Amino acid sequence: MGCSIADLAPMVVASVPPNIIKQRTVAEALMDHSWLRDIQGGLGLIGLFKYFQLWDAVHEMVLSQEPDHHFWNLDASGIYSSKSAYKAFHNRAIMFEPWRRVWKSWAPPKCKMFLWLAIRNRCWTADRLARWSLPHLAQCPLCNQEDEMVQHLLTSCVFARQFWFKLLEPLGQQDRIPSTNTGSFADCWQKTIKKVPKDKRKGANTLIILAAWCLWKHRNACVFEGARPNINGLLREFNDEHHLWCLAEARGLRTLMIGHEVGLG
Repeated sequence: MGCSIADLAPMVVASVPPNIIKQRTVAEALMDHSWLRDIQGGLGLIGLFKYFQLWDAVHEMVLSQEPDHHFWNLDASGIYSSKSAYKAFHNRAIMFEPWRRVWKSWAPPKCKMFLWLAIRNRCWTADRLARWSLPHLAQCPLCNQEDEMVQHLLTSCVFARQFWFKLLEPLGQQDRIPSTNTGSFADCWQKTIKKVPKDKRKGANTLIILAAWCLWKHRNACVFEGARPNINGLLREFNDEHHLWCLAEARGLRTLMIGHEVGLG
């Protein structure tokens, strides 16, 4: 039937004494249609209509001796999984497009979390601090030309664009560096990775996460430690971090053979 008897015929169920409902099994109720004799009192017009609906649903029903089997109809296998339940729960939700590139790529968890927050504009850059009336810089600490927002910091900032050019040039993707009117870091990431050969995409995703992380750390050094923006210093930091990530089994990154090619000067 796809629903309980209480949902199909509530007035019929209400006419059966509670003690009988508690004691009677389904098999006993179906045997010789004994459930009919359990109904007490008048049903009324709507109750009669529901009664006939219930009769049509169960009068030819025969119970087998085999044990019941549970079937999860939200998965082709019929077996419940939390993944299928989560997918069904979010069936009409808007998917967060970059999630796979963030969480499926090789990178330390703190770097993935940073990218997740950055793409969702949850980093505490000047624009976010201003909304909460907190002290903040007047302009981007890396270029000192525009208001600081995390999307600007990772893409359209002149300093960041110079850094991305140095990194993407060995991959032959220097024409994919963010422009001054790039919409968002996520869009830029998606467009860039599509141009990378499939066998190198895992490494390229890790490279982009590493580069964004280094940019963020360099920005923090300028804000909190009084450092000055220095492209050569940032490239050295990137090369050092790149070496450590490769030692930590970032295989996709290692296959790019890019760390030693990022030139200084």
